[in-house]
Amino acid sequence: MDKCTYCAGGPEENHSIAEFRKYGRNRIAEGKLPACAEMCSTKALLAGDAAVIAKIYKTRVVTRGKGEEIWGWAMAYGGSDKVSDQPGGKA
Repeated sequence: MDKCTYCAGGPEENHSIAEFRKYGRNRIAEGKLPACAEMCSTKALLAGDAAVIAKIYKTRVVTRGKGEEIWGWAMAYGGSDKVSDQPGGKA
């Protein structure tokens, strides 16, 4: 996610003077997590590589007593986990 300019800078070149004047530090370009995710005391806000985030989420779900049945498209949006041949790929 890159919606907030507080930690992600803007369209200016990374580490440029123009970027610093407009947005301050660019934590993302520095290889750091956004400050909101880093400071979240409940660790509810996650940021980073999608595969790592998915693994953390899946571990939390299983730890809380839910199983594989709640993982996937069907649980999130209803319907089937299978992608059909319909235009748009909706099941």
